Amino acid sequence: MKIDRKRALFVLLSILCFFAVITNASGQSEFNPRALEYFKRSLECLIIGDYDNAILNCTVVLRFEPNSAVTYTIRARAYYEKGDMENAVADATRAISHDRNNISAYTIRGNAQARLGNTDRAIADWQAVLRIDSENTDARQNIDLARERREN
Repeated sequence: MKIDRKRALFVLLSILCFFAVITNASGQSEFNPRALEYFKRSLECLIIGDYDNAILNCTVVLRFEPNSAVTYTIRARAYYEKGDMENAVADATRAISHDRNNISAYTIRGNAQARLGNTDRAIADWQAVLRIDSENTDARQNIDLARERREN
């Protein structure tokens, strides 16, 4: 089975999200134990491409943990992968409202905005990524491509 670079990075990011959610600085879980099980399922579904069940499991997590930026980000990604750009934008926006430094949420929202034809909004999100991580080559390339397309 061949996995492309972006997919491999996405899987790695998902695993890192899981560990970030399950432990705080003292090694204790901050998530409700029931929510944690659904969170784990949502990541598993997202990784294998079962986007409907990823969305469903994230929705359950958010009933327990309504301020979970990472859960909104994962659900936004599932909506994006499913082709539902409006809900991807909405959930990425919710994630950003809970974590202003959420690079993944800005990236997802920017990509979804671009697919919706909202070039200026997409560029603004990718610029937000660069304010957080000035060396993010994907954001820089996305901005350049969007500007190039807008000029043509």
